[in-house]
Amino acid sequence: MSIFVSVGVMVIPTQLIEHKVIIMMKNIYEMLQDVCSRNKDGIFLVRQNETYADLLKKVKQRAVLLAKRFGIKKGDTVAILSGNTPDFLRSYFAIASQGARALMLDTGLNTTEHVNMMKRTDCKLVLAQKSMFIDNAPCEMFDIENIDETDDKEFVMAKTERSDIAQLSFTSGSTGNPKVVGLTHENLLSLADGAQFYKPVIHPGYTFYGFLPLYHIYGVVINIIVPVALQGKLLLQPVLKPQEFIKDFKQYKPEVIPAVPRIWEVFYKKIVDSAREKHVWTLMRVIVSLRRVLRAIGLGALVDKVTKPVHDAFGGNTKVLVSAGATLKPSIRKFYESMGFVVGDCYGLTETTGPANFNFAFRRPDGSMYYAGPLPGNEIQIHNPDKHGIGEIWVRGNMVMPGYLENDTANADAFEQGWFKTGDIGCLDKYGRLTVKGRQKQVIVLDSGKNVYPDELEDLYMQNDEILNAAVFEYVIKDKTVPFAVFQVKPGTTVERVAFLLKKSNVQIAQYKWVKHFAITEEELPSTSAKKVKHFAVRDMLDNGAFTRAEQ
Repeated sequence: MSIFVSVGVMVIPTQLIEHKVIIMMKNIYEMLQDVCSRNKDGIFLVRQNETYADLLKKVKQRAVLLAKRFGIKKGDTVAILSGNTPDFLRSYFAIASQGARALMLDTGLNTTEHVNMMKRTDCKLVLAQKSMFIDNAPCEMFDIENIDETDDKEFVMAKTERSDIAQLSFTSGSTGNPKVVGLTHENLLSLADGAQFYKPVIHPGYTFYGFLPLYHIYGVVINIIVPVALQGKLLLQPVLKPQEFIKDFKQYKPEVIPAVPRIWEVFYKKIVDSAREKHVWTLMRVIVSLRRVLRAIGLGALVDKVTKPVHDAFGGNTKVLVSAGATLKPSIRKFYESMGFVVGDCYGLTETTGPANFNFAFRRPDGSMYYAGPLPGNEIQIHNPDKHGIGEIWVRGNMVMPGYLENDTANADAFEQGWFKTGDIGCLDKYGRLTVKGRQKQVIVLDSGKNVYPDELEDLYMQNDEILNAAVFEYVIKDKTVPFAVFQVKPGTTVERVAFLLKKSNVQIAQYKWVKHFAITEEELPSTSAKKVKHFAVRDMLDNGAFTRAEQ
């Protein structure tokens, strides 16, 4: 039931008051301070059993340390080089409170890359875990897990405006020189404001599972800004081991689990394999496909019995699964939705402060269904679509970065009439759901002039259980441009077996799209921190003889 507050003769829902409060704030530290003041005794860090009041006090102590000991001031750059620890969050908000810019360093990069990033951003200080300290770094390094002995009463917030830069991130730089993305307090507050739209799905007090790297924009969105904005809890997990995830699910029973598509695919395959071993997979699929009819005639208990083991695998209390960082295959999203989860399938980039568009089907309080769209204050369009509705994805709004730092050439290429040109290819269905076909540069243009979209083929072939991962890209064989695939397969899967699986899958698509040339490996394909396959790296490995090729 909504709680209402009387203001004069008006009656205003509290959610509208919270919306207005966020709009009036000047920076993300003010947002944190406001939420903490309203939820002092509420738990924020679950594993550490720390309240919102504890969080705010430690943020202030870290801010005093930055100002008093290191002289950090508005406009300075302070880097964070750390795994998923509570000190990451405290440092992030402390840096923001001083009007400084948090440089988010990918822990998976090498020392040379870190040093170059520090130099390019004129970094003044690095807050790092001891194990990640860099010898002869261009600036001072400080142990991020140090216990601050400072007095939080000495805290003074810098005069920071919404237009000021809050954080810096480098693009992946898989090709060419990586660019620097500067996100403003306006971008991040707009994210926090937009997140209120999903309150019918993600309720205050819900626990967010936090294993995603906090330096990545996805981690910033779903494990730093949104849990605070929605007054949730955060269960941080610094170890990337599935067995640790399962233990946490059973012990803490989180309501919101964010992950990258690769993780959801792994869980899906395990669920399917387990059901097949028990000889219930066919029955399970039939019952789930008829779930609406069965519930309508009073046999909902049968549906619940079939889906319960899947829910139990996630702790039994999970309501929302979130996917981002790469493209979630539509077949995987539909499977989890059929199991009774609300699935937030997000498309976005660092440049768009994460979620530029959500495929997020849920029933609104008025009873109507919501299917997809950008967060409030933002727009998405398919630019110059072909006859199939496929074109480049363009985004504009209050979550789009103001531009790449000190890079006029890149900005001229990236923006047109206020629209940010993502470089991704996709299409929208009648509900506004976005399907991403791949990067514009990765689209395979055949000699006939027809386009082949790698994501579509990878999704198709990975529906075979023996194919664990796939990379499809343009290749030239005997002076002819063809789609070539490298498959990561289950141990013992032969080239002949994969050829058979391809023939079986190819009947579902037009003949010009068929993959006839491929190679296999049992090793993991190279990928980014968001588990996106590095197609260029796979191609290089293919050229160097790293995989077993199928003979034509």
